[in-house]
Amino acid sequence: MELEKALRVHLLFQGTKQAHGFEPQIICPRNSVIQEGDTLKLQCGKSAKGRCHWYKNNNYVKQTDTSIYEMVVDRQSGGIYWCICYSPGQRCDSMKVVITATDMKVSLQIEPRTALLGENIHMKCEIPQSGRQDSFFWHKNGNVMPSSLKPEKTIWGAKRTDEAQYRCGFKFDYRQWLSPAINVTVTDRSVALQADPPVVLEGDHVDLSCRYKTYYWAKRFLTFYKGNVERGSVMASNHKALHQIKINSTQDSGFYYCKLIERSRGVYVQVNELFSKPELKAQAEIFEGQYLRVECIAKTAHSGIYFQYSLWKNNETLAVNQLQNFTLKKPASLNDSGPYHCEANALRRGVRKKSEVMYISVEEAFSKPTLSDNGQVFVGQQLKLTCEVKGNPSRSSLRYVFFRSGQTLNSPSTGKSYIVAQAQLEDSGTYLCEVTKTESSVTKRSDGISVEIHPIPVSTPQLTLHPGNGIIEGEAAWLTCSVPSGTPPIKYSFHKEPNVEIYQHMSNLTSIVYEIGKVSRDDEGSYYCMAGNQATDPLLKSEQIVLPVIVPVAGASLVSKDNLTVIAAGHRLVLQCQLKEGTAPRFLWYRDNLMLTNNSESYHFNAEGNELVVDSFEAHHGGRYHCVSINRGIDEIMFNTTSKYFEAALSVRSYSTEVAASVLPLLIIAGVIAVIGFKLREKNQGNSSNVLQPQSGATETRSQTASQEISPTNFEYAVIGSSQNTESAPDLVYSAVTIQKSKTAGIGSVSSEGSKITTGDPNDYCITYATLNHKKGTERLHTIEMEEGSGADTNVYENLPRK
Repeated sequence: MELEKALRVHLLFQGTKQAHGFEPQIICPRNSVIQEGDTLKLQCGKSAKGRCHWYKNNNYVKQTDTSIYEMVVDRQSGGIYWCICYSPGQRCDSMKVVITATDMKVSLQIEPRTALLGENIHMKCEIPQSGRQDSFFWHKNGNVMPSSLKPEKTIWGAKRTDEAQYRCGFKFDYRQWLSPAINVTVTDRSVALQADPPVVLEGDHVDLSCRYKTYYWAKRFLTFYKGNVERGSVMASNHKALHQIKINSTQDSGFYYCKLIERSRGVYVQVNELFSKPELKAQAEIFEGQYLRVECIAKTAHSGIYFQYSLWKNNETLAVNQLQNFTLKKPASLNDSGPYHCEANALRRGVRKKSEVMYISVEEAFSKPTLSDNGQVFVGQQLKLTCEVKGNPSRSSLRYVFFRSGQTLNSPSTGKSYIVAQAQLEDSGTYLCEVTKTESSVTKRSDGISVEIHPIPVSTPQLTLHPGNGIIEGEAAWLTCSVPSGTPPIKYSFHKEPNVEIYQHMSNLTSIVYEIGKVSRDDEGSYYCMAGNQATDPLLKSEQIVLPVIVPVAGASLVSKDNLTVIAAGHRLVLQCQLKEGTAPRFLWYRDNLMLTNNSESYHFNAEGNELVVDSFEAHHGGRYHCVSINRGIDEIMFNTTSKYFEAALSVRSYSTEVAASVLPLLIIAGVIAVIGFKLREKNQGNSSNVLQPQSGATETRSQTASQEISPTNFEYAVIGSSQNTESAPDLVYSAVTIQKSKTAGIGSVSSEGSKITTGDPNDYCITYATLNHKKGTERLHTIEMEEGSGADTNVYENLPRK
């Protein structure tokens, strides 16, 4: 149906209501084509309530009690409709209804329907009688094509966008006529195939036309195919080859191709049925002596088709006739029982069809029983066999017995069904039923039917490890392969990567266990199992699981990477905790039996934790180191091993250098303060000398003014004796005793062995100072002064010139 709003608004309206601007809606039919005989339903506005008046072409049509106007479409139904409804008050705009008529045939010709890229496509729309030349219209994919009012149309230089479904039509007044739709394809290949006609009947011929581009030789062999089956090869002429094929049946429907060097796009040929498969009809019940009536009917929707019928029994011809409907009548006998079928041959078309085979039984007291089952049955499902007796004219009571492979399954009973609630594989076999008339000894058996109980395929196997993840070396472990469902016997196999079969077994159980025994580290790896039965091919594979073997840690030893136990200050110390064996170990580090953590800036551990690194060794890094390695088994069992102690110490010279370097700036400041203090005291005592007096027992030195500075970078410092580090003893205070320049300098500590004297450069400066403990140093100095008569501490630091 083509919907168009009228160009004008009708003013026919009684009362003061204003138009709401709604267009009548078509609620039936739902498609866009309204044909004669259809039921057309129009609705005024959006509400289905209210009394409405309907107008067609400005003429009053009728009044409806609802807003729906219903009519049966005929050739006069087209026109412009509008309506007025009073409750609620509304008026609809007009709408044009166009009826699609079928009393005139519109034909569409398109050449070529399968075009090469760049070819011109010519289309022509024809009607049997002449009409106005501007009353034609064209559709592309259901949409109206612009500027297409003429009966002929050409698409110049076909492009891929021109590939579509085309249709033409002719319209007059409020009626239109449409042509069948034709599909046009545009291929960018070098060869194109077209089938004429693309829709045929059985027995017709189809012309296959294969064209190819001009840059190929004019004469070439082209091969035609249906699917992948070759149907012929033809020599081309003028870049075109024609091949005609005979259509025998609907089985010839399908895609056809042609091939030069490149294969064309497929063209679908639709083969419609010339006539239906003949149907063989016979009387439902017939007894001996009655007429046997057999009828063979073939139906066709096409005129001019004449049939020749033949009737067959046991593949032997009983009769041949050329009538449209064939009927065989004859007195029936027991020998007339058997399989029948008929054939219908369409004369001059070469199409022959055969009916289904029908078994006709001439009954005596009752017919031969037939046995049927309930279809495909799997293990565990219900098997139901039904024994049917179609004819029992004497209405005698019957007894049924069922057999499987010659074995009686039940006692005679009136029940005509045999049921196995949960069928098993052993229920497979050949079944038949036997029917006995109670009042006589008449017994008839059915034909046997083969029943196969199908095993249930196994589901995907599941592999589990016991006793769980993490098996300690030497303990027992086992693998369980189970299938949730599946009919036994089931074949199981266990595998270890890479694809090594370690065990297989056939079992009627839904799970089996493979015991590994005492686990060794060679058993570690990925395992999977496979399972299947006679309904499973190939075997199904489980997910892989990993068997981790836990080796307890043992044999911990602590070594220095550089094989050093005495480390120079500032040097790098690397200790490694090595294990003889053990899986997934963790490492703990201790110095002087105190655990070390990884939160210090002066040392760190590597990622594995088995290596302790001190980037710049200092005095406080010295001590006794040892490491502990631990790992865990199942149930939180813990294993550990401890290394021996490793003693690391700072070399004496390096330690002296370290201490001197750290206190030198403080000593210089303290020395300057002391010199100033001495000068002030001398001034107060009236002593004008600016030379410090050496203490008793000290070597002679030359005094230096407080304003003179000695650069600490020109000296190397050494410690004689023992001294506490400022980091560990922040209460220490350093005080300079003398600042002198001397030809000799005392180097050494005050000890029972005496002082060692060396002679240096007289221009070298020497600073002698002492460390004092803030809390105990004073008391200690007094003791030393009383014992030795010296004012210096036992910890004496001196500077030495750099070499």
